[in-house]
Amino acid sequence: MKRAFTLVEIMVVVAVMGLLIGISIPAFRKIMNKAPLEQGISDVETLCRQARAEAIVKQRAMDVVLNETEETVALTTAARVINAPDPFTGLIIKITEETQLIDHVFLQVDLQIIAPEADEFTVDEIRIRFYPNGTSETLELRVVDGSEAYRLTLDPVTGRTTVINEEDL
Repeated sequence: MKRAFTLVEIMVVVAVMGLLIGISIPAFRKIMNKAPLEQGISDVETLCRQARAEAIVKQRAMDVVLNETEETVALTTAARVINAPDPFTGLIIKITEETQLIDHVFLQVDLQIIAPEADEFTVDEIRIRFYPNGTSETLELRVVDGSEAYRLTLDPVTGRTTVINEEDL
């Protein structure tokens, strides 16, 4: 005697699978498509973590450049002076190694820099330096989208970020 599934059993299994897929697709889309506010704070936090890691691994200072007017955040190497041979004479001279752009993000939300306060000589652009020993400069900023906001703080001793939803305050 042969054993097999009946047509009714197969239809029930297909219906249950369709129901599960129908329920899970909207939840999956919500996870995959972060709201601009969550994406913006995540991008800033990711670049800060990447800058700290690169500074430690490469033993070189890294900068996170926050531009408030253009709503951009960039990760660059810090400019430094190195000793290198002169291509013409062969003598060792000091050469300034320029910054190199590693990564940048255009935010689709409003970026408000709280600390450090921009002095009168800067044009809404602040560089936060991450050092090879894992420390960094102080940073506190808000990422705003409408009435919602997140606050990101950077601990200067550890170079680690903390993100707080302002609704929780």
